[in-house]
Amino acid sequence: MSEHFIVAIDQGHLRIYAERRTPEQFTSGLEQVEAMDFPLGKKAYTASDTSMAGRFQSSKHQSRAPGAPAGIEGGRSGMSVDERLPMKNETDRRRADQLAQEIEHFFTQRPEVTWDFAAGPELHRAVLEQLSPSVRQRLRRAVSKDLVNQPTSTLREQFATSGAH
Repeated sequence: MSEHFIVAIDQGHLRIYAERRTPEQFTSGLEQVEAMDFPLGKKAYTASDTSMAGRFQSSKHQSRAPGAPAGIEGGRSGMSVDERLPMKNETDRRRADQLAQEIEHFFTQRPEVTWDFAAGPELHRAVLEQLSPSVRQRLRRAVSKDLVNQPTSTLREQFATSGAH
């Protein structure tokens, strides 16, 4: 019987558990074999902002639009709705990429094993899509739930009762 692993991730954590069964056990237990923390993954994407230089003026400020007739007060100027949205998307993409790279590295070194996967909805598809076909084809079950901080008994139960992805 080949080895089987369970991978649980969120924005700031990667946990990989191996299913272990001794001859006297009826059900397998889980042993954590890999744990990585990504402190920047838990930080808000705006936390690294240090300067207002180069920023668009906030659209919350009311001002007369450039070129507007002098009698119109309180008009909005032509400013960005939210310049941070592309930054948030890029930060999320980089986090998913980093997690996928770590998973890829782990399973590339173990070409015969199978695995299950749990990640919250914001990461689930983004990470799976970045994995190589050889790693993805060994995936048995995947659930779109954040199970990183759950006890191993809950994690094991989730995959014992869940269907295929």
